[in-house]
Amino acid sequence: MTSETGPSNDLDPSTIKQVGALPVERSPDGSWHVILITTRDSGRWSIPKGNPMKELTPSEAAAQEALEEGGLTGNIDDEPIGSYVFWKRRSGHWELARVDVYLMEVRKQVDDYKEKGLRKIERFGFDDAEDAILEPGLKSIIAATKDRLIGSKA
Repeated sequence: MTSETGPSNDLDPSTIKQVGALPVERSPDGSWHVILITTRDSGRWSIPKGNPMKELTPSEAAAQEALEEGGLTGNIDDEPIGSYVFWKRRSGHWELARVDVYLMEVRKQVDDYKEKGLRKIERFGFDDAEDAILEPGLKSIIAATKDRLIGSKA
C-alpha cells in the first residue's frame, strides 16, 4: 500500500519523513484491538510516530516511538504495511509529513515510559479505530490491516 500521493519519491523533497507503529493486540477471547494514542498538541487519536533515528532501522524506530509514547512492546514487522500523508504544524506553519507505518503486535504495556501522562491511550475495535482517526490514509491502513488479520466480516 502506498500513500495517497504515490511512492515517497513523488513527494516534495521538503516533506517530513516519519515512521509509525500500528499497534494491535489479541485479547484472550481471540478478538483483535487497535491501540491508539492521542497527539500531544491537538489531542486527536493517532498512532505512535516520530522521526527516523540514525542508529535504528525504520521499524526499530517505530517500535521505539510505541514504547516512548504508549509504553508498548512487542513484535514489529520489518517492512511497512503502508504509508499516509498529513499536515503537521511545525514552528508556526504547516508542513506535509509522510508516515511509513509498521504493524506491531503488542505483547506488553510497561508501567513506566517516557511520555506517560502526556497522552491518552485506548484500545479500539477496528471499526471504532477507523472512526476515531481523522487522516484518510491512516483509516485505509487500519481497514486493510483488519482485512489481513480477521477478514472483512469482523
